[in-house]
Amino acid sequence: MGQKKSVKMEDIAEALGVSIVTVSNALKGKKGVSDSLRKKIADTAEKMGYRSVVREKKEEKSYIIGVAVAEKYVKEFPSFYMDIYKRIAAEAVKKGHLTVLEVVTAEKEALEKPFEPFLEQKTAGLILIGELNELYIQAIRSTYDIPVVCVDYYDVYEDMDYIITDGFGGMEQMTRFLLDQGFSDLMFVGTPDGTKNITDRYLGYCKALELAGEEEAQNNILPDRDFSNGDYRIQFELPDKLPEAFVCNCDKTAEILLQKLKKREIHVPEDVSVVGFDNYNTRNLTPLKLTTYENDEKAIAQISVNTILKRIEGRKKPSGVRIVGGSIVLGNTVRRKGDL
Repeated sequence: MGQKKSVKMEDIAEALGVSIVTVSNALKGKKGVSDSLRKKIADTAEKMGYRSVVREKKEEKSYIIGVAVAEKYVKEFPSFYMDIYKRIAAEAVKKGHLTVLEVVTAEKEALEKPFEPFLEQKTAGLILIGELNELYIQAIRSTYDIPVVCVDYYDVYEDMDYIITDGFGGMEQMTRFLLDQGFSDLMFVGTPDGTKNITDRYLGYCKALELAGEEEAQNNILPDRDFSNGDYRIQFELPDKLPEAFVCNCDKTAEILLQKLKKREIHVPEDVSVVGFDNYNTRNLTPLKLTTYENDEKAIAQISVNTILKRIEGRKKPSGVRIVGGSIVLGNTVRRKGDL
């Protein structure tokens, strides 16, 4: 007879039609759950055999992990970073821990007022998602004596961990993919010095061109945002002379580009090819499916949570930058040159 499968919180949540967080709060005696629902969850857990699992793990600690993401990344459109947060939160709950999220306003990020502690919560560790203002990072470091893990952002601090997507390698692959289709007249759509992520992606674009002997295209840049005044909105106009193919720094930029091309009655991929980056929730593209690069969100979340837990428990010291690779997702926005 096979070994009996352990009952998990998600099994109880599914049986009762409630969230995993609700089950966790009820079983740990936390607030926010009615007495009747708490009893129902406890009874169901006992019937399903969850209590034995709890006893086996009674010595394990439960932590509150703070997570911060800048408002500028989430207020304009559906956010890749919010998807990452949801995965991190789910991964933390699976391990018996909870997360609290703070969306950092522009004012707080720029320290226009005295820095306030993170949601006034007693957090065991912090996960920072995306690039944040250097002043805010310094305030975090001076205020907290707890582990910090950065996701999709890196710096030079040796006492912090950095879990990043492969912007350089991924964009090198995307650019090489276009070169392999026979295109050489390319244009990068993005503001290279806007963030470290965009810089990495632009450098990956340049590397592929250099290896192919097409360095001239490195100077073909269409900035998509003006970061000088703190405005992260994507705004740009099409050039009069179009390249053979556009290499967009992110899928949101690619989506806006495709809309502008459609308005000018330029057909994709017949007249011009387009690739993006992130494989994130492009809307209004029917019947187009963007050719792009997909980050491994699940791996990013798992590595981030495992890393912060190791640091909280003092098992290992910060180990610098860890790059999480992805893969090309083929769509129908690229044709092979000469295939018309």
